[in-house]
Amino acid sequence: MVEMALALGIAVNLVFTEVFGLASGGLVVPGYLALHLHQPGRVLSTLAVATTTWALVRFGLMRLVVLYGRRRFGVTVLTGFLVQAAYSALIGTAAALPADLRAVGYLIPGLIANTAIGQGLWPTIGMTLAGAVIVRLILAIGIRFVA
Repeated sequence: MVEMALALGIAVNLVFTEVFGLASGGLVVPGYLALHLHQPGRVLSTLAVATTTWALVRFGLMRLVVLYGRRRFGVTVLTGFLVQAAYSALIGTAAALPADLRAVGYLIPGLIANTAIGQGLWPTIGMTLAGAVIVRLILAIGIRFVA
């Protein structure tokens, strides 16, 4: 099911790019988020970490150094990794918080943030969530046909 979600996410992202001219976070992001849509806390945490990463890179690091292309991608993904690590440590120390507040993966927030730097935060979040919902619906319909 994971492989199918990733493949569908890539396909949906390609269609979105062709039809709307906007990408959804990264090629694999809609598939991974689709697998976690039943845990809205995780999706919201992922978007919060991605938004924090976007703000740190866009309004912090990009004002200090010239970032574009592969360098911007690498710095954004690394920053997302570090923000996610700090967030996980914070969640881990707060015993009262439920486990479904963890963000999805360590790379996903950085991929979302990198796309948001290029095309804008809100279009990226909208396309990412739309892609995840479409992938989840296709998976649900496909599972019913197979079962």
